Amino acid sequence: MKKRIFVAGHKGMVGSALVRQLSKDPNNEIVTRTRAELDLTDQQGVADFFANEKIDEVYLGAAK
Repeated sequence: MKKRIFVAGHKGMVGSALVRQLSKDPNNEIVTRTRAELDLTDQQGVADFFANEKIDEVYLGAAK
């Protein structure tokens, strides 16, 4: 069974490096969302995202 991994900040330097590295493992399914698709400051939106997506691991490469 594939591990569903959410990488926040996947377009940045750190996040994109994480995606490249994690994508090398065929057992990983990488899940990404843009800031427009998922506002990390919206508590209910984030809770809904995790409830719907069944994420196993989270990597936070997002910065501002």
